Amino acid sequence: MRGSLTSPIAGVAQLISLACSDADMSPAGGEPASPAMSGTATAAAGAASTSEPAPASRSPGETPSGVPEGNPTDVPLASGAASPGESPAAEATPGEAPAGGTEQLPLAPLLSVRQEHAVAVLGGEVFVIGGFTPAATNSVEAYDPASNTWRAVAPFPSVLHHANAAVVGERLYVAGFYVGASFTDASGSVYEYDPGLDSWAERAALPAGTERASACVATLDGRIYLFGGARDGSVADASAYDPAADAWQTLPALPERREHCAAGAIGGRIVIAGGRSDGIGGFQPNTWIFDPETAAYSSGAPLLTARGGVAGAVVGERLFIFGGEGNAADPSGVFPQVEAYDAEADSWQSFGDMLFPRHGLGAGAAAARIYLPGGASQQGFGAENTHTVFVP
Repeated sequence: MRGSLTSPIAGVAQLISLACSDADMSPAGGEPASPAMSGTATAAAGAASTSEPAPASRSPGETPSGVPEGNPTDVPLASGAASPGESPAAEATPGEAPAGGTEQLPLAPLLSVRQEHAVAVLGGEVFVIGGFTPAATNSVEAYDPASNTWRAVAPFPSVLHHANAAVVGERLYVAGFYVGASFTDASGSVYEYDPGLDSWAERAALPAGTERASACVATLDGRIYLFGGARDGSVADASAYDPAADAWQTLPALPERREHCAAGAIGGRIVIAGGRSDGIGGFQPNTWIFDPETAAYSSGAPLLTARGGVAGAVVGERLFIFGGEGNAADPSGVFPQVEAYDAEADSWQSFGDMLFPRHGLGAGAAAARIYLPGGASQQGFGAENTHTVFVP
C-alpha cells in the first residue's frame, strides 16, 4: 500500500505546509456567531445574529478514540476498513479511489480545543495559529512529529482567527486575518515569525482595500499567493507577496468571489478549489487554475462534493480537499469527504471519508502524509483537540 507506515510516527520529519483557514456559521446561514463565553453572536453584514452552544471538548491528551498523548505506536492505521460515517469498502468505480487505498491515524491531540485557525509547517514542526479555543485567541502551538508532542510558542501579536498563513524559506508568515472575535473586521497586517528568536515582526501590509481573512493560500517560487477571502463579505481579490522584497503585487481577480477554500501549487501553476461565497450554503464547485507566467486563470473539472470550510494540501501532484460544513444530509452539518484533484488528468477522485469528519481546520503536508489538527465536528462552533494524519 502506498505510503504505509511501519510505525505510525516513525520517520515523519521535515514537513512543508499548505494552510487554509476555514470558518463556521450558524446552520441557518450567514457568518458564524462568535464563541465568546457569554454566547453573544457577532455576525457579518446581512446575516442574522445567533447563539451557539458551548463547544464539546475532550479531556487534555485524549483523542476521539481515547489514544493518549504521546507516540501511539500500538495503534494500527485504519486501512481498508470503514471509518465512522463511511460505507464498507466496495469495488472502485470511476472517480473513486481503490478500496484500502488510504490510511488514517489519530495523533497526539492539540493542547486545547481549536477551530478556525491557520496551519503552517516550519522547521519540521506543524504550527497552529490563533482561532477559537473556544474563545478567540492569539496562542500558537507547534507539533513535533518525531516525538508526537505539542508545545506552546510565542503568541501572535493580535487575537485572530481565519488567518492566512504560509512558510517561505526559514520563516512563517501570517498575511491577513479577522481581528479579535469579529467576523467583519479584517486586517491586512503581515507578520513574520522567526523560529530562532521565537518572535514575530511586522512586515509590509496588504495594499489598502485588499485586507482580508480566510483566503485560499499557496506558495510557489518563494512567493505567497492569496486568492479570494472575506472582509465583511466574500471577495475575489488576488495578491502575491515577495518576502525577499517585502512587497505585494495585485493580481487579476478570481473569476468569482470565494472564501474558506483551498489552494496548492502543482506543476508551476496554482489550483484553487472548494469554498463558498455569501453564506454557508453558497458553495463554489468550480476549480480554477492560475498561471503566474501569464497571470491568467483557466477552468478545471469541478469538485465532486461542493462545500466550504475545507482544508487542503498537496501530496504527489494532487490537491486533497478535506471536510467542510453545510452538509444537509448529515445531522452534524459536516462533510466527511476526502477528494483529490489530479491536474494532469483534470479530474477529481474520491478517497472515502475522514477518520473524524471536521470543518474549521487546516492541513500541513510532507513525506506523503497530511496532518489535520483541530476543527469542529458540528456545523458552527464545536471546537475539538482532534489531530489525525492521512496517508494517500
